[in-house]
Amino acid sequence: MAFVVLALYALPRIEVEAIPEVNLPTISVSTQWNGASPKAIQRSITLQVEEAVRGTHGVEKVTSESRAGSSTVTAEFRRDIELDFARLEINERLGDVRRNLPLGASQPMIRSFVPEEFQTEQFFSFSVESSLTPNELRERAERWIVPQILGIEGVADASVLGGANPLVKISLDRRKLEFYDVTADEVFTQVTALDDLISAGAIQQDGLQKLVSLREDVSLRSLRDAVVARRGDVNFTLAMLGDVKPDYEDPMNFVRNNGKTVVQVQVDKQSGGNAVGVSRSLRAALPVIESELPFDARLIVDTDEGEDLEDDLRELLIRSAAILVVLFILLAVSLRQITLTAIVIASIVFALVICLSLFYFLGISVNFITISGLTICFGLLLDNSILVLDAIHRRLAALQRAEEAGLSHRSKMRVVVETVVQGTGDVTFPIMATTLTTVVAFLSFIFLSGRLAVYYLPLAISVGLAMIASVFVAFGWIPVVLKQTWAGRLVKRTADGPNEIETDDQLDAIVHVLPDLNEREGFLRRLGNQAQHFWPITAVGLAVLLFFTWKTYDEDVIKGGFFNFGSDETLVCYMRMPAGTDVQVTSETFYAFEESLLPLEPGVEMRTNVFGNQAYMVIEFEDPLLKTPTPILYRALLTEQADMIGASSIFIRGFADQPYIKGNFGGSSGNSMIKVTGYNSKILGGICDDALRIVQRNRRVRNPIVTTSNRRFGRASTDETVIELRRDVLADYGLSVMQVVGQTRRLLGVDIPTQMIIAGDQERVQLSYTDSDDIEFTDVASFVIITPQGEKVHLGDLITLNTVPLSDSISREDQRYSMYVNWEYVGTDKMRRAFLKSILDTIELPYGYHAEEGERTFLTDEEDEDLKLALGLALGFIFIVLAALFESFSPKMLVFFNLPVVALLWLANYLWFDWSDTVMQAITLAGLMLAFPAPVLVLVSLAMALVGVVYLFAWSDSSFDSSARIGLVLLFGIVVNNAILLVSRYRHEAALTLKAALGGDPELDAGILPGMRKGLGGSDLYQLGSEHRRGHLRRSISRGTVVKLRSILLTSGTTVVGLLPLIMQVSGEASTRLGIDLPFTVAWMDSSDQAIWDNLALTSIGGMISSTLLLLVGMPALYYGAVVTGWFMRDVVSWVGRRMPWRRRSPELAEVPGA
Repeated sequence: MAFVVLALYALPRIEVEAIPEVNLPTISVSTQWNGASPKAIQRSITLQVEEAVRGTHGVEKVTSESRAGSSTVTAEFRRDIELDFARLEINERLGDVRRNLPLGASQPMIRSFVPEEFQTEQFFSFSVESSLTPNELRERAERWIVPQILGIEGVADASVLGGANPLVKISLDRRKLEFYDVTADEVFTQVTALDDLISAGAIQQDGLQKLVSLREDVSLRSLRDAVVARRGDVNFTLAMLGDVKPDYEDPMNFVRNNGKTVVQVQVDKQSGGNAVGVSRSLRAALPVIESELPFDARLIVDTDEGEDLEDDLRELLIRSAAILVVLFILLAVSLRQITLTAIVIASIVFALVICLSLFYFLGISVNFITISGLTICFGLLLDNSILVLDAIHRRLAALQRAEEAGLSHRSKMRVVVETVVQGTGDVTFPIMATTLTTVVAFLSFIFLSGRLAVYYLPLAISVGLAMIASVFVAFGWIPVVLKQTWAGRLVKRTADGPNEIETDDQLDAIVHVLPDLNEREGFLRRLGNQAQHFWPITAVGLAVLLFFTWKTYDEDVIKGGFFNFGSDETLVCYMRMPAGTDVQVTSETFYAFEESLLPLEPGVEMRTNVFGNQAYMVIEFEDPLLKTPTPILYRALLTEQADMIGASSIFIRGFADQPYIKGNFGGSSGNSMIKVTGYNSKILGGICDDALRIVQRNRRVRNPIVTTSNRRFGRASTDETVIELRRDVLADYGLSVMQVVGQTRRLLGVDIPTQMIIAGDQERVQLSYTDSDDIEFTDVASFVIITPQGEKVHLGDLITLNTVPLSDSISREDQRYSMYVNWEYVGTDKMRRAFLKSILDTIELPYGYHAEEGERTFLTDEEDEDLKLALGLALGFIFIVLAALFESFSPKMLVFFNLPVVALLWLANYLWFDWSDTVMQAITLAGLMLAFPAPVLVLVSLAMALVGVVYLFAWSDSSFDSSARIGLVLLFGIVVNNAILLVSRYRHEAALTLKAALGGDPELDAGILPGMRKGLGGSDLYQLGSEHRRGHLRRSISRGTVVKLRSILLTSGTTVVGLLPLIMQVSGEASTRLGIDLPFTVAWMDSSDQAIWDNLALTSIGGMISSTLLLLVGMPALYYGAVVTGWFMRDVVSWVGRRMPWRRRSPELAEVPGA
């Protein structure tokens, strides 16, 4: 009831978002300098910012990228560093950088780092369509729409894309300036003086001194009439020398929807806000805002991450409902009681409620990752409840004995209640062990970093909380409900007898029954007993199977890297024109592509963004159109248009095996990339050239190229026109650099606008010449500059114009430069990955240089090491927990004998033998097996699980990516559950056999302290003597296998069945299966379009199936072999001990009969 009350409070308040809000210890510093080349950015900004950031406390890694017009420096910190303090320190260290920034550069912006995988579309964006011009529409959108959007709860910021910002443009006539001998600098000085504040004195009032300043009221008319120069008795106004008019900046980009020019409003969500809730609020507000606008416009939603998340969550809920239905049917068939089935299924609901409540109180959001983890756990959530139910159900034979004893309903109720209590007690150890092994396996995730931590740490937390919640439900829900509802009805079905239970001994005699050591065994048990004799064959067979499994993994399984969210079926067209092309020319050229598709068919959405000399178009189709020729027709029309356009690079992707590529792309437009890093850029270039020659030898390689950027559609190289000042000539004429640069910028019409208050509003004012839009270089060179001495000099005498080659970008990582080798590989993805791996293996690298896959579809070396560490720690944590829970240690003499021998063999191998790693690992495993038999036996189930994982991935052609590796950690935590059930039951049956054979309570007698019990196992049957112990051991193993058979099949079955809907795809298209017409189609998952749960589920399914089958077949024989081998070693040690000169005997052996 307490959990229900907490849930009612927590669930409405829980945070819902698309991705986990993970505070990565990373900060980036971004600086803009429009018009600057990557080399100038690197020299003037990036190096200084790098130096400032590198000195910050706790920095471990610094990367930078200098592109045309922008600099980005990213710093990664240690996990123990508080980012807020790091931001403050970086801000202080950037003080000197800010004071020495080049003219026109923006101030460095410090922001939290966002992983590449999350830098996709905006959270929410919508287009504003109107008959107004884009510039007017932008101005009105900023005035009437953006403020209302910012007022919506959960919205952090909103910006407008498209159109241009307004400004006041002062256009000077160069001929008039020359005729009247007036300079542009003189005009600029007088104009800016109009905005100056003039001191009017001070006022003393109420003990305060107030300064009074005056500013002249400026309007466009007064600005035109303002005197800006004086020659003799003539005053020259702006209107006499040029023109003043309201205008707009040059447009930076164009946005079009379905061929119509629009402006787009991009909305950012507040950190920690509910993505679904904010999305709904925005969608609800847009119609209201549209109806209240003072101009005619339509607001159309373009992207909505919240709605996409809602769709994903809805899909997960549908899959979850399907899982519940399938599990209900499976349990109903197995248990044959609807009441028991409903009780068990309800345990999932309660576990989820508890888990989601814990999410709220621990500050964890419900997002795509955590919900995926909970969905994967559905089958696991049932396991603990099934174990409790099966243990209680198995003890119901006590009710039959109560019926034979003629007990009354009251006494039978005591028997049933005791059965519930004892049945729950029987599985307390297995449930705690299985849950602990699953939870501790995920403790290794705390060592993950970067994007692995972003995705998989929340996944581990959700799985761990779900497993903990399942323990509460198994022990707090199942026994209580059985006692309150099921037990009473079960007793009422029997006859009411005359006898009563008087003492607890009578109750124990009915509930607790020891095994009959002389009972005749059935056929299956006898078959199992015979199979145990051949345990060496089982061990060798398992080793051979593992060998072929490894061979299959090495040769047939596709090795993937980091998982990718599945991409939509879209048509993408990208065009890049020569550098320097005006954005309007680019827009007009690219509009030909859009025009070729107009009018669009219903159900087609086309969005276009034009920026600089580049344009990008995305065409999306509704599901019914995907099955028609329309997408292929649209692609053909685009490629036809691309063939007719020259002097441009064009890329078209979608609805074809290979993309259409025209022109020379220098970025990652291909499907393969290698990144090479080093300290010397020249040596780095030589390494990349050598790698390029190797790549070019393959006939399947297309468009190989070396670049300095990993950006898609980047430019391999370009040219830059550089105006160099002749400083010696400037000195001769007494001119400053700023004077010459200012005149040049005005001639080109790119002078930096200044701020003025005009008509009460803050306006941007730009000074230029009337012919700046059409000016040629000859006009620039012939422009006359008047020196301070009154001399006239042509601008062409002060500058030189050069064209130099330029790289697309400059990348550095911890002061090491980066270069990339790109190519397009024609072939299957498996062949492409194999070729990429072979190139990486053949590159010869000097010390300090490193090569890796560049697209990060593979795992980086650091990420690969992180995953290996996580897997190793998961194994170690599981082993430690098993060793502690089983209290499984061989006698001290054996431990002290085995482990030193293993250590000596490792030393001998290091000094002399040089055996293979496989041989040494086998020796180590054998030593651990003899020292810690039960934990090692349980861990053998992991090897059995890998068999199914490998063969299922090989059969399905799925990529074994990072999600599959993380799935191994999840698998390691759950496949040991069945092994724990079997081994713990074998030990329990062995303890019951000892109790039946020796009498008393051997576990209590073996306790270290009075009143403490020690768990006994198969090895303790050594006390029964050589003539009986083997037979009793075989019987104990056979009984344990039969007792746990149903539990194992049920728990494994529910886990596998619960995961199956996650790897199935359901569409609305009708289909026929087994002669039955269905309104939907169910298909196997598409390996090219996978979600995060696909490979997690695939790994768990394959591992659970193989481990379950191999455990039931092989574990009885392996357990028998381990115990018998331990007995043999004890006999050997005993024999050696008896023949020692001093005849010293081990204390443990002294307690063994015959030792």
